[in-house]
Amino acid sequence: MKNSMTKLITLSLATLTATALVACSAAPPVEDEEPGASGESLETEPAEAEAEPVEAEEHHGEHHGEHRGHHDHRFDDPERYAERWNDPARDEWQNPRAVVEAMEIEPGMTVADLGAGTGYFIPYLSEAVGPEGTVLAVDIEEAMLGYIEGQATEYGWENVETVQARADDSGLPEGAVDRILTVNTWHHIPNRPSYSAHLLERLTDQGSVWVVDYHVDSPAGPPPEHRLAPEEVIEELEAGGFDAELHPLELPRQFLVVGRP
Repeated sequence: MKNSMTKLITLSLATLTATALVACSAAPPVEDEEPGASGESLETEPAEAEAEPVEAEEHHGEHHGEHRGHHDHRFDDPERYAERWNDPARDEWQNPRAVVEAMEIEPGMTVADLGAGTGYFIPYLSEAVGPEGTVLAVDIEEAMLGYIEGQATEYGWENVETVQARADDSGLPEGAVDRILTVNTWHHIPNRPSYSAHLLERLTDQGSVWVVDYHVDSPAGPPPEHRLAPEEVIEELEAGGFDAELHPLELPRQFLVVGRP
């Protein structure tokens, strides 16, 4: 019984987020979303998920726990998901370089990708921190972390390290991270004010948290009932001790909120 409970607690951020990604799909997919363009096909998954359409959302990687009816779904085949989630077509609306530029990352910094998934943002962050900096790829899902480690070896990302997280703990060192980026993940996190306080403790004095998530009227993303307005994210970050605001960067489908100590 104890082992079973431990298994449940250590379900991956990617698993749980991924869970959410599939589970969120209880609502009909958005009709005008182009399959493949968002990194999440509107088609159903193969055999095992034929009765469960995949949500029209680009999963970045992480899921911290059950969230409004989400159910468990293992993401133990990252190569399959990377074909969609790391699709270069995603660049057209995700604008990763613009997001990283907005974060004002300096060479030598330590930057965390919270919910790294299949590592879509990793090369951009790796380039930004430079050889003297560090990128911490954080996820609960061990398979996702293994995939990123393989990519880091293949592409020579020597400044990238993986961090195994738990549902209620990012696994990040206290007071050591300059920037925390979380993309398409925040709406999956339960007890977000408490988690905000946890993230605040991971930051350096001049650190900041950057939340990218879907507009309530985005043509893609989770079902409407699972989306958050930027004002809600700001309120949740401020409840955890941040001074938060909506960043002026405009993304086609998403908003960007920044929280600072």
